Amino acid sequence: MSDYGFLQDLARDHALLLRDTQKMKHGSANRLANQNGTINQDGRSPEITLTRTQKNVISHAKKQRQVIIQYMSPGIKRHQQNKTIWMSSKSRLVWTLELAVPEITQLANKWVETGFHDVCRPSDLWSRILSSNKTWSEVATDKDAEDAPRKRIKDENIRIMLPSDDGNEYPFKSSIQPKLHQALQEDSGYRRPEELLWLIRVQNMPANKPTFYKIDPLQPLYTQLRYQTVLEFPTIYVYKEAPATWDGYGVTVQEHCVVASEADSSEEEQSDSNNEDTNAED
Repeated sequence: MSDYGFLQDLARDHALLLRDTQKMKHGSANRLANQNGTINQDGRSPEITLTRTQKNVISHAKKQRQVIIQYMSPGIKRHQQNKTIWMSSKSRLVWTLELAVPEITQLANKWVETGFHDVCRPSDLWSRILSSNKTWSEVATDKDAEDAPRKRIKDENIRIMLPSDDGNEYPFKSSIQPKLHQALQEDSGYRRPEELLWLIRVQNMPANKPTFYKIDPLQPLYTQLRYQTVLEFPTIYVYKEAPATWDGYGVTVQEHCVVASEADSSEEEQSDSNNEDTNAED
């Protein structure tokens, strides 16, 4: 074989190796994305089949609360946790809500609540949970053994009443874990919700540009989610000090600024026009 032929074979083998390597990388990326519920088997965005309840939630959330809800693939844990509904009788969202306290690192620092009316304030939820004098009962796993391991009774939860901006109070059962509840109670820095930093992560941002916006916990939740995108349900991060990094990347914290949408402006103009027509007829 001539030197020229040898070089041709070498170049061809190199090209085939590069092509196979690219295929392997592409296949691995697709498998990872598929596991995260972001693409389907043919590499496109998944066609998620929504139930009638989910379609109802999306429609009313967008039209009446100006918030966009994105659902994930059914196999994703977050999707399975989501119990958010639209309560037609009271015209409001009743959210599944996740709260996280990242500065607590020695134990599980987040929990998921269900049944949170969006006319209620996060600060009331926080204050009433922490002010609860709940004692967590324990029972022995083996009644005949004095030194038997003990566990918390599953049915015991903190039960509180949550005030709202409609003047009513709603019964609420918190799923916060006993150890986290105790840790928050013992840390005086968490007692006043108005002195804490409440953040929600902005969706659809690059992973290397983690961006959060502030919310006011003293206001009803629906006012703080307007014109935002929510992945299944809100996750609220509660800090004593602003975070500097997130997964190794610098954090951007934005002020929560509600700007009227064009649709709202159009509705206001239509309303004004109707009022003028009514006045003219009078």
